Amino acid sequence: MFASTWLQRFNAWKPRHGQPLMLRSLLLRSAWLPAAITAILLVCSLALLVGASWRSLERLDPIHAHQLHLYRLQDLGLRLQEALVESLDTSADSGDVDFGALRRDLDRLLGGDDSLVQDTPSRLRRARILLDDLKRNPRTALIAALGELRTALVSEYRAHDTLLRDVQNNALLELRVSSALTVVIPLLGLMLLFLLRRRILLPLNNLRDLMAHLARQEYRSAATENVTPVLLPVFENYNHMVERLQELERHHRERQESLEAAVHRATATLLQQQRELARSERLAAVGEVAAGVAHELRNPLAGVQMALSGLHRDLTDAGHRDRIELILGEIKRLSRLLNDLLGQARTPPEPPVAVDLGRTLEELLELVRLQVPARVRLDAEVTPGLCCRLPEAGLRQAILNLLLNAAQAIGDREGHIHVTAACEAGQLRLSVADDGPGLPAELLQDGVRAFASWREGGTGLGLAMVQRFAREQDGRLELGAREPGGACVSLLLRCGTNADE
Repeated sequence: MFASTWLQRFNAWKPRHGQPLMLRSLLLRSAWLPAAITAILLVCSLALLVGASWRSLERLDPIHAHQLHLYRLQDLGLRLQEALVESLDTSADSGDVDFGALRRDLDRLLGGDDSLVQDTPSRLRRARILLDDLKRNPRTALIAALGELRTALVSEYRAHDTLLRDVQNNALLELRVSSALTVVIPLLGLMLLFLLRRRILLPLNNLRDLMAHLARQEYRSAATENVTPVLLPVFENYNHMVERLQELERHHRERQESLEAAVHRATATLLQQQRELARSERLAAVGEVAAGVAHELRNPLAGVQMALSGLHRDLTDAGHRDRIELILGEIKRLSRLLNDLLGQARTPPEPPVAVDLGRTLEELLELVRLQVPARVRLDAEVTPGLCCRLPEAGLRQAILNLLLNAAQAIGDREGHIHVTAACEAGQLRLSVADDGPGLPAELLQDGVRAFASWREGGTGLGLAMVQRFAREQDGRLELGAREPGGACVSLLLRCGTNADE
């Protein structure tokens, strides 16, 4: 019972399937881990695809620029061919050819950096120089410039074809890598899931079963031989918890056994004290009755003795006088016996001492709780620091009698006993109230009488002893009823203080 209570506090919460919160979080974490890794791999593959696409787009820019460069070279070559054709035509005027525009176009080509072949700029510069030397031999210069331009154009076309093949090869490589990633990534996710299930999920399921056994107070240690290092601290802590719970359960069992033995001894002692108390109450009541009877008999015997003494003086017959003397001797012997009986019935008064009412009531309530059912609640309401000078033993006995009477009145039913103690105007009022059937009307009307009991098996001495104690302390005992049901018995005593000494 102790281990299960401690385990419930340790877990703090359990879902419907009985899995502790710690295991539930670990299981969820283990399930999310392969999914997270797979998602990360997918994101990485998508990032690679995006990067490859972006790189392909970046490769298109130089291809487009070089394509424009080729168009310009080709256009310049066509214009040089037209100029050469016009120069070969004798009927045409060579002044119609705009060589300045050709030179400017060559300058623009030289100013750009779109060539793929290193020799192209030098060939274009030679063609530019040849165009500047048209005055001496224009045909030869045009043919030479056209040759340089054609050679550069052929080299650039070859370089352009090489660039296109490189782009195509890179695109094919990226396509193959992307296709491989789309197949490899799910396989990696499945492999990770299998490994995690084998190394994490299965040990956690075993730990969940062990926790279920632990909740049923079945202490089983977890094997740590094949546990992954990630879960090893969890299993070690579980084994430490099992050892600690076993130790606590053993201490709790020993403590419970010792408490049961102590309660058994206290109950036996209390029962013995109750038996002795009942016997003492009966003897005290018998002594009180005997003292009353002796007191009542002593007065008539004194009158008889006086009458016989007078008769003895008046008689002259010796025989009658002897008989009267014999009777007087027996009467004197009876008087001595009655005086001895009265002397034994008188008990020396108990000296008053300072009594802490709060502590005394607390001790008596703890004593009574050991012998009344658990469904009977007992509590006390005492003025803080209340202390009176009274005979402690007699006061404790009187309060104990009132508490036991209230508990016996409630019986086997569920009930409540409430004790109050307060001092007003130098007088202590100690009341014991219960919610039992209440006091009989005859008792409320006639008052307390020794050996008069309205409870089956009662002696009729409990309230009589309390009333006797109250009268010895110049106090009184009040009986009353509670609404809607129950009884209230109040003990009113003079509450002395240390200054009264």
